[in-house]
Amino acid sequence: MSTFVEKVMGAKAGTVVTINPDYVVINDGVSAAAVKEIKAVAVPDKVLVIYDHDVPTGRPEAAAILRQNLMFADKYGCKYIQAEGIGYQYMLNTVVKPGQIIIGGGSHSSIFGAKGALGLDVSIPELARCVETGRYSCIVPETIYVSLEGVMAEGIGAMDVALTLLQKNLQQTAGKAIEIYAPGLDNYQQAILCSMVCKNWAVTAAISKDKPTSCSTLDLSTVQAMVMLPCAERNEQSRAKIVPLTEVKGTKVQAGQIGGYTCGTIETLRKAAAMIKGKKIALGFRLTICPATSKDYIAALEEGIITDFIDYGAQISAAGDHSVVVQGAGAMGHGEKLLTTGLYTFKGAMGCEDVEIYSASMESVVAASQTKQI
Repeated sequence: MSTFVEKVMGAKAGTVVTINPDYVVINDGVSAAAVKEIKAVAVPDKVLVIYDHDVPTGRPEAAAILRQNLMFADKYGCKYIQAEGIGYQYMLNTVVKPGQIIIGGGSHSSIFGAKGALGLDVSIPELARCVETGRYSCIVPETIYVSLEGVMAEGIGAMDVALTLLQKNLQQTAGKAIEIYAPGLDNYQQAILCSMVCKNWAVTAAISKDKPTSCSTLDLSTVQAMVMLPCAERNEQSRAKIVPLTEVKGTKVQAGQIGGYTCGTIETLRKAAAMIKGKKIALGFRLTICPATSKDYIAALEEGIITDFIDYGAQISAAGDHSVVVQGAGAMGHGEKLLTTGLYTFKGAMGCEDVEIYSASMESVVAASQTKQI
């Protein structure tokens, strides 16, 4: 039986293949560096240039990157996308189809596996060469299977499940593809899993429609609230320690953030709004809501969810990726602590070097907003 990646790439694991991606994505985040290396564009219609990180631009450097990318798209006739929120999430909701291959320069490329498409995160030089040639060569990875069984307890979210899988690092995922059988999870919860589980250097992830005969199993009823702890450097983020939230319970936090790839969809915003209904935020706690896409933002407006958040005492940011302070997330002060659904906890990510950042589920952030502690 062929694995998901074997089917999409058309070859068995261990084989060197050259593939023709359906889309190549450049944004104003890490992959913007590829623009300086690209000397030609083989298939302009397949290259999407997306403005979704520094929204709105909060630094002169961000404005320069925006102008650089816009000029690049105009020069080569590539499609330029703005004001749609997180690019990958926007693509997942609109243009991506099962069986397609998407090449990007970010670790969240695997989110497309939730729709049966293959998302690959590549290096900046590889991304540049792919744009120039319209092709990408790689080795078809081995696949490991994970089956999620049972039902999550009250107050536990899909992000807790993903953090649990990362903590367990089932079957050592580095360099492999992950197929997840998760019939009890909704589509948006499956997207959260796919976008997160490659943080331990897995190549990609996808949702399996059929239960594998040989796999690791996780009983969802045993999943606890989890938290990713602060780490020292950005290049150490994949090794940041993940522990049950009870190990840091009682830690005082001054601010919280809900949104982005993991918790910014309308489905998660609806759940968060239901949790705060009729309640008030703890005085002085700073809670920021970051819708994933403009479509999510508009839906939240139409359903009155934005009003609910404002009445609660939260502030609303523009739709986009606000994982670090330079991307418009809002700076933290000296010695403060942040609990966020974002996945970056490295020193300096939210401003001052002595800020401590903890990553946890939407459910945990909402709870902290009412007590000012984890």
